[in-house]
Amino acid sequence: VVGQTLDTSIASLIGQAIGSLMAERNLRNIVVGRDGRLSSPDMAAALIEGLRKSGRDVIDIGLAPTPVVYFGTFHLRTGCCVSVTGSHNPPDYNGFKIVVDGETLSGEAIQNLYARIAENRLTRAEVPGQSSPRDIKADYIARIAGDVQIERKLRVVVDCGSGVAGDYAQELLEAIGAEVEPLFCEVDGTFPHHHPDPSDPANLQDLINVVQRVDADIGLAFDGDGDRLGVVTKSGEMIYPDRLLMLFAADVLERNPGACI
Repeated sequence: VVGQTLDTSIASLIGQAIGSLMAERNLRNIVVGRDGRLSSPDMAAALIEGLRKSGRDVIDIGLAPTPVVYFGTFHLRTGCCVSVTGSHNPPDYNGFKIVVDGETLSGEAIQNLYARIAENRLTRAEVPGQSSPRDIKADYIARIAGDVQIERKLRVVVDCGSGVAGDYAQELLEAIGAEVEPLFCEVDGTFPHHHPDPSDPANLQDLINVVQRVDADIGLAFDGDGDRLGVVTKSGEMIYPDRLLMLFAADVLERNPGACI
């Protein structure tokens, strides 16, 4: 919770700890992106300061959904990234999704960062690293649109719940050939319309109403940082994630027979 268990000084220490881990593995460059929460610009700035203190060079992609930050890691060949985001949590939360050397840090790896800070095992470079801005939105959309085009015109309602996906969703869906009806796509860190968590059916009611009103083919909803997906059918039925996974698995297996799901 920002102001209670997380502040800019902690964010800076976390940045320095991540940078120290990178230094040990001889990794220099890292991508940083952030969601649309009110605290995210300050948290990202503090994190970047800590990363630079440890001698890392930061590519700051600014406002970006978490999947775009991950894409940036691959596209810009850094292998490392941090997405500054509170994900699907309430507006006063924030946090960090961390990838180092292609591996998402979780569980013990996160505890190790904490231990590193607590024991002051932090790298401090003689010369701080650089920070440079980079806009990869066009690259991301081009990468997907170059690979995916829908067979027939679909009318899609997309509810971004005022989260950061609102910056991308309409443009991306139009690029693959959809006709888009945007809903709550203005990024607003106070989430004024409903909580940005599509796994709660209550948060999909606005989407269902609009899908039925405009006679759309499908409704899509994203969480605060754009890595959770809610899907609503033409008739207003919610397709739960386990059933979505079956669809995705069938698609993967069609192209990669015998693959492990």
